[in-house]
Amino acid sequence: MLEKLERLAESYSKLKDAGESSRVDLARLAVSIVDSISSPSFAFPVSRESLSDAGTTSYTYEGNATYPALFDFLGELLHSKVPLEVEGAKFGPGEILVSKPNQADAEIELALSTKELQKLVHARRSEIFTKHAGAASP
Repeated sequence: MLEKLERLAESYSKLKDAGESSRVDLARLAVSIVDSISSPSFAFPVSRESLSDAGTTSYTYEGNATYPALFDFLGELLHSKVPLEVEGAKFGPGEILVSKPNQADAEIELALSTKELQKLVHARRSEIFTKHAGAASP
């Protein structure tokens, strides 16, 4: 799922650089990304193996994948620097850092932080649509 969102975010970035003519398409791409992340079934595809060191547990994405365009989009959407700091986690394009040394606690914190990130992203849905399309979201 993140691979698809990365492609959408890459398209968004290219269209954004293209100028005025693509505002509606830009809004549709942005809303599509927001809706996917806001979906109750959304989860970051992290590797089963995690690394704990100095009170932090580090997760990488399956297949050591990275998602720079997606996280650039999320940073823009949330008016935040990447990695995105939400609750006890830092979400970045190549890894997620959770401020819990114990893997069981880290998994709970990751789930809670992911839900909070979803809420933050969803809260910006109408704002991003209005910003690009100049109209209320459908």
